[in-house]
Amino acid sequence: MSREWKALWLVSLASAASSLDVTLMFVAYPEIIDTFSDTPATQVSWVISGYNIMVAALLIPAGRLADRIGHRRVFLWAIAIFVTGSAAVGLAPNAPAMIAARCYQAFGGSSLITSGLALVMSTLGPQRRAIAVGVWSTVAGVVASLAPTLGALAIEFASWRAGFFLVAPVGVAVLARRSLISESTADEDAELPDMVGVVLAGLGTAALVLGIVQFNEWGSDDPRVIGAFAAAVVGMAAFLVRCGRHSSPVIDLALFRHRVFASTAVVALLVGVAFFGVFLALVQFLRGPWGYSTLAAGLLLTPLTAASSTVGYATGRIMERFGHRVVMVPAASCIALGCVWVVAFAGPEREWAAVWFPAALLMGFGVGTTFPGVNSAIAFGVPPGQLGLAAGTVQTVIRIGGAIGVAVGVAMLGGDLDDYDLFFTVLAIVCGVAGLVALGMVTHKKEN
Repeated sequence: MSREWKALWLVSLASAASSLDVTLMFVAYPEIIDTFSDTPATQVSWVISGYNIMVAALLIPAGRLADRIGHRRVFLWAIAIFVTGSAAVGLAPNAPAMIAARCYQAFGGSSLITSGLALVMSTLGPQRRAIAVGVWSTVAGVVASLAPTLGALAIEFASWRAGFFLVAPVGVAVLARRSLISESTADEDAELPDMVGVVLAGLGTAALVLGIVQFNEWGSDDPRVIGAFAAAVVGMAAFLVRCGRHSSPVIDLALFRHRVFASTAVVALLVGVAFFGVFLALVQFLRGPWGYSTLAAGLLLTPLTAASSTVGYATGRIMERFGHRVVMVPAASCIALGCVWVVAFAGPEREWAAVWFPAALLMGFGVGTTFPGVNSAIAFGVPPGQLGLAAGTVQTVIRIGGAIGVAVGVAMLGGDLDDYDLFFTVLAIVCGVAGLVALGMVTHKKEN
């Protein structure tokens, strides 16, 4: 195997490690709540939301920093930060320490996504870029399929803390074989990101999540809830004004003048809400009302992750030939139908064959199609010179949606089956709206 191919597999595996850690957090979440039982669940939920908010705020700045000082340099620092952050999560003595570790870890996670993909696309050269991205996607899919089971095994036979050390061997391997990774060309004249905008985006999203999470506990008329929502409005408004005026904004608002990109960004936001909300709810549903063990819950998530990791290539070819909305509308509808299936047929008794598998496969197909779909549709909606910025914007929007989805789930889900029915109904509506918006993703000339 040539040096370039070794580097490609190494970078792809390291990039996929972030997916392993994210999935593990969902599987371990009920155990983490039990461990930190002296801390309200609404506060513990920030181990997920805090990470998503930080990654959302840092994705585009991390990409621009990597462009300026070199993708290899940022990538190696990112894997070191991510692995040490994951270890700090596993060793955290209390919930605040764990939340802090997750926020620190997000610095590495955001840079892994941006610099990792940039290295992948440059490893085999421009003529074989599609092959390189295909390898990267395949590795990510395999890791995503195995993640629930690996995490559940670690939790079942050791503890949830042990699971967060699963990425350590990957980090050690990357740093030990770092000489295989060649540096891509750095642009020393690239403008540094707008850090004020980064702070405003993070604070605005955090205030919104705080208001949602504490809505039931504090009450709708509590000054703290009202203040949180007001701060979210002010923070996001200031962020948008800043983006419109700064020469190197976190998000270039001009991108939204393109119809395809605007539709894609809205779909990405809604799918982010649905994906993170679904994962949170499914794990808690299996562990709560249906009473499965952590290991069984991890195994039962495999149909969803396996389906999502295997449909991307086939649906990608269909989108390439017939356009995105031909696939994206049914894909969003599949997630909605999976949620409706749970509401309609899932009762207090376990019915994994007739209820769980159909719902998991529907959701898996939808997730496995919509995420590649929003990432590829941007190529048809913006000028070639803005593809990197557009891709970073879509990933940012997905993470913001994820933070909102988790917050709504934490606020709505309790131990009662009716809570799950209501939440899955909300997610079905969100996906239905995503399907309607996807009608605007016109990427094929025959669709006009």
